[in-house]
This record gives sequence, C-alpha cells and structure tokens, in this order.
Amino acid sequence: MSASEAHQYDNVARSKSIADAFWLRAQEAPDSILYRWATAPSADATRVWHTETYASAKPKIARIAHHLKSLGVGVGSTVAIMSQTRPEWMLADIAIQTLGGIAVSVYQSLPAHEAGYLLFDSKAQVIFVENEEQAQKIALLRKSPCPIPEREGSPASEEQLCIPHVISFERVDAVAALMVNSIINDTNLPAEPPPVPAEIGRDTIASYVYTSGTTGPPKGVVQTHGNHLTNVEQVSHAGVFILDGSLFLYLPLAHSFARLAYYVGFLTSAHLALPAITDHATSKVDLASVARDIREAGASVLPSVPRLFEKMAAAIQARAIGSSLQQKILSLCLKNAQQTYERRVKGEPLGVLEQLLFNGMAPIRAKVKAQLFGSTFRHGISGGAKLDSSVNKFFDALGILICEGYGLTETCVATNVNLPNKRKIGSVGPALERIEIRISPADGEIIMRGPNVTQGYLRRPQATAESWDSDGWFHTGDVGRLDEDGFLYITDRKKELVVTAGGKKIPPQSIEGLFKKHPFISQSLYFGDGKPHCVMLFTLNTVELKAMLKHEGFDVAATTDISTLPAVVSLVEKAVQDANATLASYETIKHFKILPEDFTIENGLLTPTMKMKRKAIVARYKDTIESLYSA
Repeated sequence: MSASEAHQYDNVARSKSIADAFWLRAQEAPDSILYRWATAPSADATRVWHTETYASAKPKIARIAHHLKSLGVGVGSTVAIMSQTRPEWMLADIAIQTLGGIAVSVYQSLPAHEAGYLLFDSKAQVIFVENEEQAQKIALLRKSPCPIPEREGSPASEEQLCIPHVISFERVDAVAALMVNSIINDTNLPAEPPPVPAEIGRDTIASYVYTSGTTGPPKGVVQTHGNHLTNVEQVSHAGVFILDGSLFLYLPLAHSFARLAYYVGFLTSAHLALPAITDHATSKVDLASVARDIREAGASVLPSVPRLFEKMAAAIQARAIGSSLQQKILSLCLKNAQQTYERRVKGEPLGVLEQLLFNGMAPIRAKVKAQLFGSTFRHGISGGAKLDSSVNKFFDALGILICEGYGLTETCVATNVNLPNKRKIGSVGPALERIEIRISPADGEIIMRGPNVTQGYLRRPQATAESWDSDGWFHTGDVGRLDEDGFLYITDRKKELVVTAGGKKIPPQSIEGLFKKHPFISQSLYFGDGKPHCVMLFTLNTVELKAMLKHEGFDVAATTDISTLPAVVSLVEKAVQDANATLASYETIKHFKILPEDFTIENGLLTPTMKMKRKAIVARYKDTIESLYSA
C-alpha cells in the first residue's frame, strides 16, 4: 500500500476517538465531499442532488453539540436516535460523540412498546425523532406504561418512561420538540465545536446497539470508540470500500453494518451518497424510490443486506418473461450468460457461436448493470444475513460483483469479507487483519477474538458470560468451517438447527436457500423440530408471480388470493420436487403450505434487518404447521 493510499484513513489510526478522527479529517480536508444527498417531493419526481463538505457540515454539528450540552449531555450521557438513514442522523451522532455521549440507535420500524424497551434499558436522556410517526410513539410512551419483559435479575414490569428532551428532524405535532434546522441555524450557538473531552479514549463507550431480538428481548451491545475505529481501519486496509469513491447508504443506521459504512464515509477519504426522503410524515422506506436513487447516485460501492440483491435478481428474471422482442433478447442474454459462466467455472472451453453470442450480448449486460446500480458501480457488499450462492452466481454471470462478508453487532461489525480480486462464492471471505478465528471441535461453532470485538452486553452479566469466555473469545452462535485458504463458510445458526424426532440435525438455511432462485417465491421456512419428517411454509413474491401468470394467459383480478390458484400451487410443488431431488431422504419436504401474506417488519415476522423471526412465525402459524402433519 502506498503512502497516499494510507493517508486516506491515517487520521483514524492517529485518533483516540470517533470525534477526534472526524475533526482531524475536517481540519486536513475541509473542502472534501462528506456526503451527497437527494431531495424530491415524491418517489417518482425528479431528484435534486446536494453536496455537503466537511467545512459546511462543521457549524451544523457544532451547534447541535452546543445545544445538547445545554441540555446536560456530557461524558457517558445516553442519547437515542430513532430515524431512517438521513443526513441529520449522522450530524447528530457526531455531535453526541464530540461531547463524549453514548449514541443509542433505535430502528424506526419498531412499534412503540419495542422502542420503549430500548429507551428504558439504555436510560436515554434525550431522543432525536425523525418525524410525526416517531413522535407519536414518544407521545404514546409518555401517556401509557411501557411493558418491560423479564431480564436478568429483573422481573417483567410496566414502566412509565421519562424522556424529557425531544429533538425532531421534521416538523411534528405529537410532542413539543425543537427542530434540528432551528438549532443549526441558531446564530446564538457557536459555530465552532466544543473540545472533545480529554478523558475520551479508545476504551470509552461510544454506542449501544441492540441485537434484533429473534431469541428473546434485545440485548444492548456495548461498543467502544476503539471497536469502531479499529473496524474502519481493518476494512479500509483490506480495500473492500473504495476510498477514492462513494458508498450508497440506504440501510438503517441502527444496524451495525450501516454504521460501519457511515463511519468509513465520515472518517476516511470515501464519501457517502444518500437516498431522498420522499415521505416527511412517516419513516416508511419506498424501495422503488431507493432503487432509483441507487441508479442516479452512481456510487462505487453498495453495502446491502441480501434481500435487496435477491429482489433485484428476481426483477431482472421477471423482466425476461414475455413474447416481446425486448423480453426475448433479455431472456437470451441471461441464458447465455449463465451457460458460459458455468462452463468457465468448470474450466470447459466455449464454442465459437457461444463465444460470439456472449461477446455480442456485452452491451446488454452492461445496460442491466447500469440500470440497477448506475454507470460507475464497482461492486456490492452483502452482509447482515447469508447471501444465497445462486443469487451471487446469477450476478457474477452478468459481470456484477457482489462481495459477501460477515460480522455481528458483537464484533462491531465486520470480521470477514470477500474482495473483488479475492473471492469464493459461498464463503464470507478471509478474516480481516488482527482477527483470530477458531472453529470449535465440539460443535463447529465459530469463535473470534480481536480489537474490534466488543466486551459484552449492557447490564447482562449472565448473557455476557455465556458468549465471551475467560480468554476473550466471543462465541458467535454460528456454525461454520474454514478452508485451506482461510475462507470462512457459514453453514447455519447453532440455535436454529432442525432436530427431527429421529435425531437428525439439519441446517434449515441451506435448504431454504434452494428456493431463492425462484422469483415467484418470497420467503420459505423449513420446519421439523421433534417431528418424524420436515415441512415448509412459503410466501409469494406477488409482483413477479402476477407477471408470470399474465404471460401464461391468466388474468388475475386484484382481489384474487393467488396463493390458492392451482397454477401457483403447481409452480411451488414443482420447486419442492426439484429441491427434494437434491436432498437426503430425511431432509426432504413432505408437505408444504403457501401462506396468504408475506413476512414483513410491520407484521412482526421479520427483523429490521430482514431476517425471519422463526419463533414468531412458528407461533403464529402453529395450527397451519400441525395441519401439515395430519395431512
């Protein structure tokens, strides 16, 4: 690595806190772009793109910090932020870090009682809310006791929350709140930031980030300045983020993966591109609007959870269904790309006509890439959940690189990642520098140690002792293996293994992944715990499915429950037969059910990071599952 490349993030290595690293970067490169963001009156309206530099952001952050200081925020104070990703979120966070406070990130998609638990558990003194939807939650929590689930040493209870200070990003009516715009335009507040407290160091707590709560009440992971700074250094040195380019950030900043990308954009020479906020009253994310902004922003790198890549792949495949000339050409392009890709992987030579067709289809593949990601896109980074290999191979065949990585909130955050020039599809890549990885000989569990790994959960000594051993090794709960080149493969979650009545242990994710290649299937849940055989629940991707049905001559009315249509049942039945042909007899799916609704964050069946809440799904569809065993 050259000196100039190292200089792109050496301020991080020279700093003892997040705020120090940010203000040092601002001092050395005041005119550099910090982020670009879009504005638009509606999702389908023309975008206007704006640019913020370190110099223009400085007085905004300074005034927010001085206002927070006037509210009593200082070293160790907890300040919550409940909002989707937007510029104000990050400006508020740097202001909190400048004062030595602890930022508590709250998913904007959480219902009031779940958000209330996080605010209670973290003892938040001030909260930033995005808009009226989030303000309504605070108003409700102030009026009604919040149910607090049983925790270590604390029985379940109901608590009246006291949140004295609320600051809003948008105008709100539900609670008395001062708007951020009023603060940053208040000339009575100093435009120079207050000095970062001298006692803030790498071991000082910077944030509480809560786990998704799939196995019980969410636990607050205690993340230090050193954890964050180390991880920025690790991924910068690895080269997975392009430090002379931009990162498109749409993931919720309550997620550690998004927080890492944000700090890379704020603390290094890379800069961010942010989507437009088209709904100023609610925090609902319009994925079609985000997709448009991804394309228009032309960012170099897109960090994302697998769900977006899966939806993109399904959309491309759906567009290739039909009898028009354009659809036929796209279908031929996809088929040719897949065939030539499989030959290359096997080391087989291409036929002359096959090679000519592949070369001739290059402009179409380039057009697909640009329509999805923009003209200057280099690669995507997939994290937060397992990316199915078939989806990654689909993009790879089109010349679109997706680098899968791995990390947990407890490892703050990335530990492994594939690189554009060092990839193995199916793996999550080799370990980043200074990270030790072992595979437990007893049960295959992945355990880790390193300077980015956190030290425990907030006020959860028992849970901490269960996950961190006396030598500092963190036990991830994931099962996996390391190959001869040090690439890590995740095979399943230790606690999610299906154990049948016959004692067979089956990793459900690998079987569920077999259905990712079917664009008409949205979600699949494999079940068989304590049962003589295994069954499956499916939800449908209605947009792609209706397009397929229309192509086949079915005119589906808007009110029709397509999950019960014989043509749809036959499609899913064929997908199950194809999957069963690849499985061991004890793994095969004996019966299945197509559910009438999808799993979503709103109905409580997906986490904010788009993972299935298995226990919640099984509990809600208990009778449906039992009926499959009496069929």
